[in-house]
Amino acid sequence: MKLKKFLALLCAVAMLGGLLAACSAPAADQSAAPSAATEASKAPEGGNSTAPEGNTPSGDPIRLGTIYAMSGGNAAIGENILRGIDFAVEEINAKGGVDGRPLEVVRGDHAGDPAQGKSEAERLITQEHVDIMMGCHMSTVTEVVAQVCQQYQVPMITAISTLDRLSDADHETMDYFFRLCPLNSVYVKDMLEYLKDSSEQTGEEVKTIAIFTDRAAIGQELIRCVELYKDEYGFDLVATIDYSSNATDLSAQVLALKQADPDAILCDSYIGDATLFVQTLNAQNYKPKMIVAKANGFTDPAFISNLAGAANGVASVVEFNPDLVNGVEINKEFNEKFGVNMNGHTAESYTVVWLFKAAIEAAGSTDGEAVKNALAELEIKGEFPGGRKIVLPYDTIKFENYDLAGEPHFRDNTSASVAIAQVQDGEWKTVWPFDFTDTKILYPAPLE
Repeated sequence: MKLKKFLALLCAVAMLGGLLAACSAPAADQSAAPSAATEASKAPEGGNSTAPEGNTPSGDPIRLGTIYAMSGGNAAIGENILRGIDFAVEEINAKGGVDGRPLEVVRGDHAGDPAQGKSEAERLITQEHVDIMMGCHMSTVTEVVAQVCQQYQVPMITAISTLDRLSDADHETMDYFFRLCPLNSVYVKDMLEYLKDSSEQTGEEVKTIAIFTDRAAIGQELIRCVELYKDEYGFDLVATIDYSSNATDLSAQVLALKQADPDAILCDSYIGDATLFVQTLNAQNYKPKMIVAKANGFTDPAFISNLAGAANGVASVVEFNPDLVNGVEINKEFNEKFGVNMNGHTAESYTVVWLFKAAIEAAGSTDGEAVKNALAELEIKGEFPGGRKIVLPYDTIKFENYDLAGEPHFRDNTSASVAIAQVQDGEWKTVWPFDFTDTKILYPAPLE
């Protein structure tokens, strides 16, 4: 009996000791992990009071949804685009975030499939609760994702999708969707303008052209736009050669081009097909005098590294190039971080993140309707508030409704324009417009 009382007394002493230790714990230990409610109370309720540069943003993050190819044949494009987004997010958060709140990227993978893109958009909105959306580099996927964003009233900007119809009369009511990049019509007109102007340096007039392109929507747009404008520029279209995406053999297509023997070939392909195309030209010992691409895979960072010298002389539309005046400083920083230069895709995706920052701060809220209305009224001239200069080859960004070839279009960045660059000595060098550069056109294209 005495033993039982003794053990009970020991237990009581032990419990009392534990309580005393808890009560005497240092105050710093108790405050080291504030409650979620305390953290949420730090989030600003609105206004334009961005935290001072260098301050760590606090409060609930602003969730930026991204839907790009992270798997499948176009994963390299998606990876490249995401670099531009991550670079901007890191830069903005280092400057205090958006109204003092951090940006957080929530990724979705469409793998090149519109149905998967739709599913990912629904997941990001209903489960991940993203506030804003970016995507999707393939116009057919972008169109589907934009419909989902409209349904849930989530503002979306496409940095890259160029299909003209995305902003046509059939999409007038999709007022949560905006486009930064030029339309296909703008790209193709500039490609034809370049061919026309090239004789000033090459001494040879381009008279005949051929098209080499994907059978997907990007390719059909190239064909449509060339047909629309070729007569205006006086070109004879001698061949239209297309193929199915992710081709394993382009021998027949290259042979058909060789037989047509145009003065210039206009191309549009994703990275795998662009690489295979030039490899097949080399294998068949066919060297077209001029090749001009509508960006996409030809300007992917992997294009030059995949082909080495065989890429020399290929020209392309570019939305950005490291030798453009506004891009030199930022490209240097980007290259130090990622080991590759910025291209049009990374520069445009980078720019869209800054556009969202400006719109949210103008709206004073992440409410979808408020941000949508702010985007519709936004006009950036020269540089972003508290940020960089516009690094693209134009100095104004404004989303407008307008007419294109007699047809209405909505919420496009009407100031968007492009340049032409050419691979020379393993680097993209801007060659047109001529007053933007001192670099001369390499002609004929050596492709070696």
